[in-house]
Amino acid sequence: MGGGFIVLRLVHVTLGVFWAGGVLFMNFIVGPAIAASGPEGMKVMGELNRRRYFDIMLTVGLVTILSGLDLMRRDSGGFAAAWFHSSTGIGLSTGMVFAVIAWILAFFTIRPTLKRMAGIGARMAQAGPDGQGALMAEMLQARGRLIAFGGVGALFLLVAVMAMATARYL
Repeated sequence: MGGGFIVLRLVHVTLGVFWAGGVLFMNFIVGPAIAASGPEGMKVMGELNRRRYFDIMLTVGLVTILSGLDLMRRDSGGFAAAWFHSSTGIGLSTGMVFAVIAWILAFFTIRPTLKRMAGIGARMAQAGPDGQGALMAEMLQARGRLIAFGGVGALFLLVAVMAMATARYL
């Protein structure tokens, strides 16, 4: 194991902690606080969107997955089948599958829902009192979708972290 392996592992673990921690914090602490804040919570969501928090999380997740894939290639001797039947191989590959599913879920469901919510918010800001009722119903529907898929994605990431953290000890 040379310096390249150590750097790759540091990148993977550090970004993985950032990704999983950020997603768990958002889904179980910040999200409920935003929801409890009512209309004021939309300002926080707007600011997170402006700072590209969600795009950053997707990028960090992707780099985490790609670096993990290269670590897996190195650990497994080029994806040797025997390694995947070992306890460590089963643990790490299970974690990888859950992380990839969480990322795909975020990219194809959470990301579009957030963009939709931003559009609804912009229309709400321009609509008069008469037009806000229908937009609020649309916003609540999108928020419900975001909470549901965000929670599932966060739980998948939690399983990924637990599988990878314990893989070498199974």
